[in-house]
Amino acid sequence: MRPRRRPAFRLALLSAAGLAGALPAAAQYRFLGELRSFERAPSGVTLHCAPEARLALRFLTPTMIRVTLARPGAPEPLLEHAIARTRWEPVAVRVTEDARRLTLRSDSLTLVVHRRPCRLELLDSRGAPIIEHDSSMAIGWEGDEVRAWHRLADDERFFGLGEKTGDLDKRGKEWVLWNSDNFAYGAEHDPLYQSIPFFVGLRGGRAYGVYLNNSARTTFNFGAGNHRYHSFAADQGPLDYFLIYGPSVRQVVTGYTELTGRMPMPPTWALGYQQSRWSYTPTTEVLRIARTFREKRIPADVLYLDIDYMAGYRVFTWDRERFPDPPGMLRELGAMGFKVVTIIDPGVKQDTAYRVAREGIAGKHFVRYPDRSLYVGSVWPGRTYFPDFSRPETRQWWGGHLGRLIESGVDGIWNDMNEPAVWGKAFPLEVVMEDGGRWSSQKRMHNLYGLLMSRTAYEELRRVRPNQRPFVLTRAGFAGVQRYSAVWTGDNVASWEHLALGVRMMLGMSLSGLPFIGTDVGGFAGTPSPELFARWVQLGAYTPFFRTHTSADTPDQEPWSFGEHVEEISRAFITRRYQLLPYLYTLFWEAHRTGSPVIRPLFWHHQQDSMVYRAEYQHQFLLGERLLVAPVTREGATMSRVYLPAGRWLHLDSDAVYQGGQAVVVDAPLERLPTFLAAGGILPTQEPVQYVGEETARILTLDALPAAEPGSFELYEDDGVSHDYERGGYRLTRFEIARTGGEIVAARELRHAEYHVPAGTLRLRVHDVATAPQSVTLNGRALGEVAADDRGEGYGYDSARRTVTVQVREAGRRQEIRIR
Repeated sequence: MRPRRRPAFRLALLSAAGLAGALPAAAQYRFLGELRSFERAPSGVTLHCAPEARLALRFLTPTMIRVTLARPGAPEPLLEHAIARTRWEPVAVRVTEDARRLTLRSDSLTLVVHRRPCRLELLDSRGAPIIEHDSSMAIGWEGDEVRAWHRLADDERFFGLGEKTGDLDKRGKEWVLWNSDNFAYGAEHDPLYQSIPFFVGLRGGRAYGVYLNNSARTTFNFGAGNHRYHSFAADQGPLDYFLIYGPSVRQVVTGYTELTGRMPMPPTWALGYQQSRWSYTPTTEVLRIARTFREKRIPADVLYLDIDYMAGYRVFTWDRERFPDPPGMLRELGAMGFKVVTIIDPGVKQDTAYRVAREGIAGKHFVRYPDRSLYVGSVWPGRTYFPDFSRPETRQWWGGHLGRLIESGVDGIWNDMNEPAVWGKAFPLEVVMEDGGRWSSQKRMHNLYGLLMSRTAYEELRRVRPNQRPFVLTRAGFAGVQRYSAVWTGDNVASWEHLALGVRMMLGMSLSGLPFIGTDVGGFAGTPSPELFARWVQLGAYTPFFRTHTSADTPDQEPWSFGEHVEEISRAFITRRYQLLPYLYTLFWEAHRTGSPVIRPLFWHHQQDSMVYRAEYQHQFLLGERLLVAPVTREGATMSRVYLPAGRWLHLDSDAVYQGGQAVVVDAPLERLPTFLAAGGILPTQEPVQYVGEETARILTLDALPAAEPGSFELYEDDGVSHDYERGGYRLTRFEIARTGGEIVAARELRHAEYHVPAGTLRLRVHDVATAPQSVTLNGRALGEVAADDRGEGYGYDSARRTVTVQVREAGRRQEIRIR
């Protein structure tokens, strides 16, 4: 009788525990075995684990740890493209050991290294687990693939990974990161255009983050098909990842963006409304669209030119039949207050009569096969070469052509098809890029292509115009792309499902370090109904990037294309967008300075409230800290159920005040989008304009809902164009308000004044005031009552809306208003 064979999986576990020798062939993964020795290193240790592997553990900050595996064999180069910060201050780490474990302690975290097998357990300062390896499968590899397994807690939630479909919480599914061109993708389709290998985990009410620094095809399993573990893996390359502890979600994202970089301040016009389609041609049509916006008094700042402005889809050319005088057209649009953004695809037509193709071949600027012959794919121009953006010389060459486009009058660059996309959806993996002399294949470089193209555009535009802020928009990207570009969610669909999906996708991207984000308003594929378009414009007015765009085979999709009623709704909400620009621009400053997103899931500020994680409320979001937006995502809805976290909330349409910690039902006819201001909130708005930079009176209105606890808002202002803000050329004004006893006290204080702003009018509108004030003073001086339309200093009371409005002239470094 033959002996019974032991199961292969049991052998694998025994080996992982250090109880068996080399893994049998039947057991696929090789796991880290016992910890054999370790050595101290700056801010950490290096572990030597069976079988002949090294695991480097380095504290970059007291709450951030880098974990890097060196497998047996040749060393693997670490990825540098996504990392913005490479120098860190030393961290004091205390190391102790006993027979079972090695322990590393910073001031905030404890990292336990179990000896058999070698595995990690991260604890907070109280000793509670944050994230820990699976007890027997910790770190392993099979062939080129590397993987790490972690115990899955019952209450664990997962957010992020950038541009992903599905629910906001990614638990229960496996997600793939491989930049892919997917037209009219479905609500569960994966992968898409962007690869951001970073997620935020929530466990026991505490947040942590993991960034996997690997650009190969990666897989994140958040409990898909099992209840034991969550894992992440890369098809090749090093296992190099960063553990970031909060305990708040905000602290995690702050840490991640400190590592991978934060967005620069955009030109202010990029926050305005933007109109696009595939394609506006010829010149007469572009000018007609621009004039119609101005005639109808619908604010707009940007028009886009899609691929048909080119001659035969040759990048950096103009179709001279459709656009006989591009500089003249651009000047005429500029005179109307419009900026123009042109699409740029990476594919360069294979054409010996085409200058860009000839230059690219002569300068060795195109990607190649391993035998160094040129790769030729097919996309819009036909047979096509692709630039090697990993080469500094190629970036400079491409940037020279971008610079000439900008010098002709174009204002921004829209990078598209840069996954890179080819017909057949199979960019060959064996194609190599120089990559600093490594000559790396697409297995490493594919996901980096959009990042490198965006870097090229941003850096070269900044070189061409040293003191003007570039605007770059990209479809594809990788971690760190926020340093160079805005991002949109690609070729979405004109459907109610995609309206809701767009909210979830934007919130997931916001949690992944991407603050300047948006969707194609109205949907790219298909045609929205008038109701759907109106609801999408309402949403777009409150999102960071606000652009309408549609495909070539669809009807008109401008704000006036759906009848007078929808036109009026669109005008009202686009106008509201422009009124909100002081508030929005300040949130962009916060994103630039701290990494905090412009739009935030409710749990960003209400992490311990279990209700905010419910799927029915995942389409609500916070614009900043205290402005809650509840988009209407159901067809035919005229009422909306909105969850309000703890505290008092002002319904901005009705002036009704609701107690939070509950769901409320409010009217939501097609003309309204439910928005709420939290107690202590101060919402600054400006007078309406038709475009950024249009001359208008400086009247700053502050809507405020006072609370017993003082509330504040710090308003940021600069010239909106230059890089002077990097040298301190900006203005910060702090506004405060509080209700103490029978008195409301509001203050304005100038905190930083290296950018001059002409003195204007300050209009404070205080809500939820039950009775008319007995007195109102400014710096101790009594103010009198004035009519609502009076532009002078004074105050008024609206008993129907329960509001007190105080109007004063800005003067001095500090002003204080008291309402009794």
